[in-house]
Amino acid sequence: MGIKDWFGGDKKKAALRDTIKEAVSDGKLDASDMRRIEETRKELNVSSAAEDRTVLRREIYNEAVAAAKQDGEITATDAHELSKIQKFLALRDDQVEKTRWDLQRLRTLTEIKRGNLPSVPSNSASMRGVQLEPDENAHYSMSVEVLDLPSTRQNDGVRAEWGKAYEPGSAKMHVLPEDGAKPQGDASLVITNRRLVIKMESGKIAQIRYGPQALIHLYSDGLRLERTVGNTVLRFKSKSEETVEIVAELLAALMK
Repeated sequence: MGIKDWFGGDKKKAALRDTIKEAVSDGKLDASDMRRIEETRKELNVSSAAEDRTVLRREIYNEAVAAAKQDGEITATDAHELSKIQKFLALRDDQVEKTRWDLQRLRTLTEIKRGNLPSVPSNSASMRGVQLEPDENAHYSMSVEVLDLPSTRQNDGVRAEWGKAYEPGSAKMHVLPEDGAKPQGDASLVITNRRLVIKMESGKIAQIRYGPQALIHLYSDGLRLERTVGNTVLRFKSKSEETVEIVAELLAALMK
């Protein structure tokens, strides 16, 4: 009998649910936890099949995820433990898809902070038409919306500065300026060890090379590339709050 068959509306099943929540409250599920859950199930005599309450099982999984994320990191061990909990709760990947994507982004961020930079596969769709230079490596890519912005009206964001560390969370305090912005279409943004590459849907490619003079500004929802006149705004298609942290930490690691 799977755990999804144990959940229902009566007090006994609620008691079992509380036992499971307590067991995964540290983001882990070991053999002793599973024995305690099974003992509780037997004591409560919860054995009849019940309606599959996906929302209840997802709630428990999300509580385990929150516990694992408390220190702001997701390690390989954390990811393994959460995978065990998901399996124990009989939750399919599609039932916790958003949470899994958020975990993957946090895992990427954790690895970047530890000096382990990600890489973009050469056969990735975002790399089609992008010619890398000798010894150039693509580390991250994402979908963005491109806008032309005449003025920031003093909403300047956080600059990614050459040779300086990023202060975690600082970009989250800023939102991209939008007044007067004109949409230019969608694009793929590729972050390499030498430059930002912007590949428009039309195939046109633009770039900005890293260096002390590079004017790259960070916001919670995107980047602003300052030009001699006006600005190019790249709004992230991803709505995850970790996206800008990944980009910021990656640029800090590369811009030196």
